[in-house]
Amino acid sequence: MNSKSDLAPVKSGLRAIEIVKSRFKRLPRGVIQIGAHNGREVAKMSRSGVTKAVFIDPLDETFGQLEERVLEVDGYRAIHALIGDEDGKSVDFNVSSNTGESSSFLKPKNHKKIKPDIHFSETRAMKLRTIDKILPEKGIAAEDYDMMFIDTQGAEKHVILGALNTLKSIDFIWMEVSIGDIYQGDMPISRFVVFLEALGFELGHCEMKRLGWGDALFVRRSVFSAQQD
Repeated sequence: MNSKSDLAPVKSGLRAIEIVKSRFKRLPRGVIQIGAHNGREVAKMSRSGVTKAVFIDPLDETFGQLEERVLEVDGYRAIHALIGDEDGKSVDFNVSSNTGESSSFLKPKNHKKIKPDIHFSETRAMKLRTIDKILPEKGIAAEDYDMMFIDTQGAEKHVILGALNTLKSIDFIWMEVSIGDIYQGDMPISRFVVFLEALGFELGHCEMKRLGWGDALFVRRSVFSAQQD
């Protein structure tokens, strides 16, 4: 049970964590962020009170900055990897021109129409790793973490399929969502609601922007029932 001080709002904290604290009266005991880019959320997550976190990203250009930011916080780890659903599978990673922020192993589709100033002129041959394989390989105990933060540019479904064992200890999933077809083969939020319901999660919060994407928080069904006790 978290204390009132643990749950106190932090204006300069990370929005995803602050929503969990305010709406579900929980400070996550640990967060796994997939698609951490250059680590801009590291300091905010720490200010929100999260003491244990893993930040994962595949881009060579920004991983150094991510690692530097992570090293400033005790209990935080950085892992250099591309996460998906088939460990060891070779894929083409589409690198975007906005410092790699929109990069994905899914091909862009309507992203080009919505954000025509962002280009995908480079592809790199990379290998996927799964959360279920890479965490124990790095000596990280999945049960120490109860929240996943996924921002993988349309590949969120693939990340989850490669984390079904890890998901057993997860109560909160915060991820980028869309109405679909931003990237080829991405899953629209309407289908995500059904997909994650089958895995024991319900939609707890959603923010959509006019461009057709936003963020959503999925919450384990038992957490809702616990709120009613």
